[in-house]
Amino acid sequence: MKQVVKDGQTLADVAVQEFGSWEAMIAIAHKNGISMTEIPQAGTELTMPDEVWNRMMQNYCRDNDISPATARDRSGFRLRIFGEEFMETFK
Repeated sequence: MKQVVKDGQTLADVAVQEFGSWEAMIAIAHKNGISMTEIPQAGTELTMPDEVWNRMMQNYCRDNDISPATARDRSGFRLRIFGEEFMETFK
C-alpha cells in the first residue's frame, strides 16, 4: 500500500493517520529507507507496512477523513498533531 504525504505531515502524522499510532513511524521509516526524524515533502509517496498498531484509532481516522498535520508557528516549531475537536473525542 502507498500513501502520499500531505502538506505539514511528519512521519508521525502519517503513522497516526494510517495506523492509529505514532509507533508505526518506525516501520514506515524502515520500509522507505529514511530516518524517523526526516520530514518528507508534501507529495512524497511512501510505501506502508502491512501491520496493525491501533485498529480503533486507525478506523476513526479513516471513517472521519482525519489527516493529522503537525501545526507550526512562524519559527517552524511543531506545536501539536490534532486540534481541539479531536481532543474532545479522545479524552
